[in-house]
Amino acid sequence: AAAAKAPRVIAPSLGGAMSKSAWKIQAEMALETAVGPNQQAGVGCLEALADTIALLRLERGVPACVRDAAKSGQFCAVVQEPGAATAWVPRSLLPPPDELADRDGAEEVDSRVGWCAFRVGRLGSGRGGLKAPAVPGTASALCALLADHSIGARMLSTFGTEVLLVAEDVLPAAAAALVDQGHAVWPSTRVCNPVPWNSIRAPRSDRSLSRQLAGTWSLVQRERPPGSIVEEYTKGDGPVRLQASGGLFVELGVPEDDGGGVFRGELNEASFAGRCRSVEEGGQVWCTQLRSIDFHPPSVDVPRWQVTLGTSSVVATSGECREFWARLGSAVESDIVALELQSEVPQPKHPRCGVWIFTGRRFARVLGLPRGSGLVAGTCCSSLGQLQRLRGYEEVHQELREHYEALLGTVKEPGLLRVRRMAWHPERAEGVFYDASDESSGDIVVKRECVIHHRPGGRRETWRIVEWAFDPFTPVQQQQQQQQQQQQQQ
Repeated sequence: AAAAKAPRVIAPSLGGAMSKSAWKIQAEMALETAVGPNQQAGVGCLEALADTIALLRLERGVPACVRDAAKSGQFCAVVQEPGAATAWVPRSLLPPPDELADRDGAEEVDSRVGWCAFRVGRLGSGRGGLKAPAVPGTASALCALLADHSIGARMLSTFGTEVLLVAEDVLPAAAAALVDQGHAVWPSTRVCNPVPWNSIRAPRSDRSLSRQLAGTWSLVQRERPPGSIVEEYTKGDGPVRLQASGGLFVELGVPEDDGGGVFRGELNEASFAGRCRSVEEGGQVWCTQLRSIDFHPPSVDVPRWQVTLGTSSVVATSGECREFWARLGSAVESDIVALELQSEVPQPKHPRCGVWIFTGRRFARVLGLPRGSGLVAGTCCSSLGQLQRLRGYEEVHQELREHYEALLGTVKEPGLLRVRRMAWHPERAEGVFYDASDESSGDIVVKRECVIHHRPGGRRETWRIVEWAFDPFTPVQQQQQQQQQQQQQQ
């Protein structure tokens, strides 16, 4: 019997500089220095393309939408088999179904299914983007990995790059399986489930639960798995969480200085901030942490904790981790201030997010690149150390130092804020962060809806007021004078 003809794959276009032919770009990628012959397929880097991809069944040649995608450098591919042909093309380029069928003789295989295209690359894919080609066999190994999790994937392999196509309805599950096996997947905002983040616009937190969780909490013990202690803090030297009654929170994972002022490395910096949604379901309290800023790469799944509330303690369990937290201060904390960063001047090249919380005499602030931006916040990865191995230690190190800040401090008195712990700078412990009587520490102006912080060095931060129970920035005497002036004007 005659041997069956192999399918003919017309190379996929993956986008690129418009000044070059899409085909020339692919040829250059193919000629790029290949990986070493002795390297084996292992962990890799995967970049998800932004467009939802449609799968077409073709009957009369290549449709105009596929040709348009190729001309504009967008992702597309045509696979010709004996007696059948299919095409992959961004769904946004498709004409109405009737027009696609009548004019081009094509139709979607299943209009209910959208696909995500992953480019597969190798280690060292830093700020310059994905490095291709991947180690030979990587894409097929990834397909096998996903199949083990009952997730089907399609593979295209031409010129110098390999592409995996995964149905969007299983995209978060696929990304989680890849990250769990040590791979790096980005951008995080493309591969993660958007539902928890969309719900932040419609607050559904239980207000009474949020008020019970408000205040300052200190981590006492962490177990992984439950019953096996991996971290213990008996002197209040562990992570500290400050939470406002509306759900905004900051968790400081800055190591306590032992007196030597020695920096212990990026891996020990584990601060994050965002909004906590607290609800009661089936008689249990659940807290979902929507982390808008994090010193570590995001997980695919939003952290969700089952919480047991006590008067002065909290036990939180998530998967194989259990944490014990002790309240610092009053069980009914009313002196709370919550601020969110609105803008910075001069405007940085990469805009940042920030959360600043005061609870009584303590305050904490975290600033950094928002979720989905940069190497750290933009890449789903199992750990910061793994991210450094996959995307470059020096580039990750530089991004953290340049764009991320974390500070835990105390309000000695209104208008005098001192540092207790500061990311990257253990030598600053017990130093002054802001002194209203000392111009060298900057200037803070409190307005009706915002706080303007002029930092030493000239940078200006504008913070939106979310909660405001007291004024920690203005000296008492100045506050009294302002009140007298207001009364006189009335």
